[in-house]
Amino acid sequence: MRALPVILVADDVVENVRLLKNALQELGDVVFAHNGEDALTQAIRHRPEIILLDVGMPVLDGRQVCKRLKADEGTRDIPVIFITAAGAEEDEERGLAAGAIDYITKPFAPAIVRARVKNHLALVKANAAVREANDQLRKYKAAVDASSAGIVITDRQAVVEYANTAHAALTGTDPAALLGRALPVLAEPPSPAAASEYSQGELLAALRAGCAWRGEVPARRRDDTTAWEDVSVAPVKDAQGSVTHFVTITTDISERKAMEERLREMAVTDPLTGALNRRRFMELGEQEFHRTRRTGEPLSVLMLDIDHFKRVNDTRGHPAGDAVIRALADITKQSLRALDTVARLGGEEFAALLPMTPLAAAAEVGERIRAAVAASPVAWEDRPIAFTVSIGAAELQPTGQHFEALLASADQALYEAKHGGRNRVVARAPD
Repeated sequence: MRALPVILVADDVVENVRLLKNALQELGDVVFAHNGEDALTQAIRHRPEIILLDVGMPVLDGRQVCKRLKADEGTRDIPVIFITAAGAEEDEERGLAAGAIDYITKPFAPAIVRARVKNHLALVKANAAVREANDQLRKYKAAVDASSAGIVITDRQAVVEYANTAHAALTGTDPAALLGRALPVLAEPPSPAAASEYSQGELLAALRAGCAWRGEVPARRRDDTTAWEDVSVAPVKDAQGSVTHFVTITTDISERKAMEERLREMAVTDPLTGALNRRRFMELGEQEFHRTRRTGEPLSVLMLDIDHFKRVNDTRGHPAGDAVIRALADITKQSLRALDTVARLGGEEFAALLPMTPLAAAAEVGERIRAAVAASPVAWEDRPIAFTVSIGAAELQPTGQHFEALLASADQALYEAKHGGRNRVVARAPD
């Protein structure tokens, strides 16, 4: 951008050029031409901010020059002021029809000429700023339209004014169908319970305070499935600081959430059997221990161990041993209630947590599992694998101080079952 605007003065009378130059030189750099052909050449060379053009020049008059300027893409937007003789209304009318924006009559009044040119230069500058702003807006809109994130602009009542194609793809809704409707994530929830589902109350409180908000939100899709979205909402404020609009940016994070859930499951699950692992079992056992201490309800544990498991591995191979372990896990799961928990503690050893279950009932559950195992050989290659399980049962005692003591008691009962002949259930009665 140049420091000063360029003003082109085209007039075949030298004295007129001198007068205009003196009047305008404080507004910019003044260049001049003495005929129409020269005026066109200077206009193309300098690309002036404004042109003062005499109507009555030789070779090409002002109207012809103006028409050529307006026909050229490089000069069509340069404003032209015609210079006419006083009383030449017809020249003025024809000049304005040719594309001029104003006219100046001879003889000149320097202050009037300067004021008019100054005003038009201000308009030129303002128009340039508007064009630049529009260019920027076009770039921004192209970026927003092409964004892979869903972007929505609403008014302060959450009514949609704009939605890009990515948001339409995300929600399966035509952008035009969203216009004039409330954006659900910003709308007031029907009840406090609905808001608490994903902390929408926090979102709305932040927006009422004029603050931005970001969070993870469940969203119901058109196919009635639930997706997870990362949602960012930012207020748009006017010069006085009042919120006028909200911009919401949404990204589908369903795959990431599913992966996180799978990782959480892997962290607490035995990969061979799908049962819980030892760490998760101990966590749940401690929780149930403290709950039982508060409520006074009974709590029992079963410890299970496959009999002669090493023999299975040695004679049929480790894959066969894995199949037997999976079979015991499946039978145990099928024999328990929904509120019970089964875990693989390691190797061929399992444990079951039985809330609200006294010792006698726990022994019955253990016997049901033992009998099912004995009656369910594992199909393997050309010869099924018959196996049995020993089970120890124990109940939490009023004097028990920690969950590990209950496990130790059940483990002692399992030891007694093993040494009592295997394939049996031993319930360890209170001391």
